[in-house]
Amino acid sequence: MSILSRQELEQRIFDIVREDILTVDDGFTQQSSLIEAGLDSLALTQLMLAIEENTGVWVDESLLNEETLASVAALAGLVHATLQQA
Repeated sequence: MSILSRQELEQRIFDIVREDILTVDDGFTQQSSLIEAGLDSLALTQLMLAIEENTGVWVDESLLNEETLASVAALAGLVHATLQQA
């Protein structure tokens, strides 16, 4: 698998969130708060499984915190960093 750019990861995660995980309106952006959009523990588990399925990247859940879950952009940064270390 080719290495995805941060922008590609951000778009994939954004699409996953919008299409499969959360019910969000058109005002939801890649910088919007995931928590304020309704991300709870169940949705987070579903999101992390979907990210792994769609990108092949498994993220250590100990790295998930308020900062890395602040937005799709922040989460994409964590996934990209994980991908770079693999």
